[in-house]
Order: sequence, then structure tokens, then C-alpha cells
Amino acid sequence: MQGRSEIELRFPLTLAWQHKMMEKPKGQPEMLISSAIVRGGKVYAGCKDGKFRCLKLETGEPIWEATGKGAFDGAAAFAGELVIAGCQDSFVYAWQADTGKEVWKHETQAEVHAAANVWTDPATQTQKVLIGSYDYKVYCLDAKTGKQEWAAETGYYINGGAAVGDGKVVFGGCDSVLHVHDVKTGKEERQIEVGSYIGNNVAISDSIIYVSHYGNRVGAYSLAEGAKVWEYGEREFEFYAAPAIWQQTVFCGGRDKRFHAIDRTSGAKKWEYRCRDRIDSSAVICAGKVAVFGADDGYLYALDVNDGKEVWQYEIGAAIKTSPAVAGEYVILGADDGQIYAFKSAPLPAPPVPPKS
Repeated sequence: MQGRSEIELRFPLTLAWQHKMMEKPKGQPEMLISSAIVRGGKVYAGCKDGKFRCLKLETGEPIWEATGKGAFDGAAAFAGELVIAGCQDSFVYAWQADTGKEVWKHETQAEVHAAANVWTDPATQTQKVLIGSYDYKVYCLDAKTGKQEWAAETGYYINGGAAVGDGKVVFGGCDSVLHVHDVKTGKEERQIEVGSYIGNNVAISDSIIYVSHYGNRVGAYSLAEGAKVWEYGEREFEFYAAPAIWQQTVFCGGRDKRFHAIDRTSGAKKWEYRCRDRIDSSAVICAGKVAVFGADDGYLYALDVNDGKEVWQYEIGAAIKTSPAVAGEYVILGADDGQIYAFKSAPLPAPPVPPKS
């Protein structure tokens, strides 16, 4: 959940393809497409129309489609040969990633908006799915069978994905609390009050939890003790986008129309970049060089992580609330016009021509 990729992008990116997932209903206020995930030359993403689709990475052509009885909001996750996603019909679905054949589904007691995360038990090498529901619980399911291992109850809805670090699973929700549980047993370790609604996943790095929330702040808390390390925020605007971590910097977009770079040790501002509208898209840091994210102004941005200077931008023309997926030559993301967009890195420079003898 640290929001980073080892892939180095080459600019300018060019639009490779776009795929219409659905027609946007009039007055629809929320994002229409979940953040995409990519593996094996395939793109996987859900949509508000209750369809979950698999597309070809290079062309955007459909490969298969599965249907739920509600919207797919949260990003899916891979577990072995399966792709797993939660749905607003209260079910968590697992399909064969290659064919779309349903392998299992697990019913919660309310809508599932949260992203899925997969954790591998180092002792048994078995994979577990961690996912929150609007029934106030986070579930740990066996990835192969969907059987429930444990469920941790909270005080309100869970919107964000669960992060794992140091043998703990950490998640926040509408009860304004960071919940820390043992990832193997689900036993509660502690609760950390942050004072406001947490709308997205947290990030864990070097035993520190980083969280953005509706109390207009980004905060850092000790995973071991729960103590506040620092809190950042200069304006009275919420943070919905999840924080990204790279070396000594925390990156996070805010509803103050600014993208913030924050010192990990002190919580001091390093730099900020102003967009034309609020930023709900969680950034991806690529090769430690650029931060890539979208904004409600309809632009996709790439900024230099060192000084915040703009490297590249592209106007899609519809609000972008999803997090980009970076895979090989491609950056994939959904927009509020109901379409998935794929951008491709610039070609490699031609090798030098040897001089004539």
C-alpha cells in the first residue's frame, strides 16, 4: 500500500487506447470505474454497472466479463491464478484470472466498497484475502476457497483497503479510528484515534503508519505504540487520496487542489503543486523519479518528486479519481466519463550510428 512502482516512464506518454466501460448517468457524483490492476498482459477493473472486465493490455480489447448485482468500487487483487474483488451486492468474488470462471464467492452482511489486499503467511505460504465491508468488519479469507479465517469488527463503515506490515494489519474507516490487528489471528492490538473519517487505505513503512483523513490532515503514527509522530495540514480541506511513500517523503493529493510532498521525519512541507481542482486520485511514485496521479480537473499529471515541477500532463476532460496502474510500457486509469485510458511510454531513443570508417 506504499503507492510505488519500479518502472521508469519515458515522456511524453501517448494515448494508446481507451475502452468505454459504461455510459455515465446524468448527475452521477462518484467515480464510475475502480482502480485497475494488471498482470500477464491483461487489465482488470470493475465498474458501477455491476460488470467486472478483463481487457488486453496492448489494445484494450475485451477478454472476459463477469457480473455482480451491484457496483464494483474497490480495486481487485491477485492471489495465485485468481483475481478477487468486492462488490456492493455484499459479496467478495474470486474468478480465474485467465477465463473469468467464478471459483468462489463469500457473502458479507453489507456493501463492499473497499479494495482487496492479499497477504501470504510466511509459515505456511498460504494466501489470505483482506477486505473490509459496510457491515463494520474487515474479513480475512482463504484465497483458494473463500473460507473465512477471521473477521475484525469496527465501529462503522470500512471504505479503504487494509495494509500489512510487521505482522499487523492496519485499516481505518468512518469511525475515525486506525485499527491495528494481528494479521494471522485477527486479534486486536490497539486502536488509534485520528479524529476524523478515513476514506482510503493507509500506508506502512519502517513501522510507521501514514494516513490521510477528512480532518484536513495527513498524519504519521507509530505502529508499535500508536503514538502520533507528526501531523501535517495547512488548510481546511479534506484529504481523500491515500498517501504514497518514497524514501524520506510522503506524497498525497488533497481537496485543497494541491499535491503535497511531506518530509517523513518531521512532517514539514517540502513542496506543493497546485492543480485546477481537488485531488482524490492516489499517486504512484515511478522509479523514484515522478509522481503520477489524476485530478478532478480532468488532467493526468506527472511531477518530479524532488521539486514538484511538472514533467508532463494530459487533458482527459473528465474527473480522475482512480489510482493509476503502471505496468511495463503502460499507465492505465479510469475516468468519470466511464472509460479506461491507457497511455504508453515514449519510444526508446535510437542507438547511435557508428561513424563510417
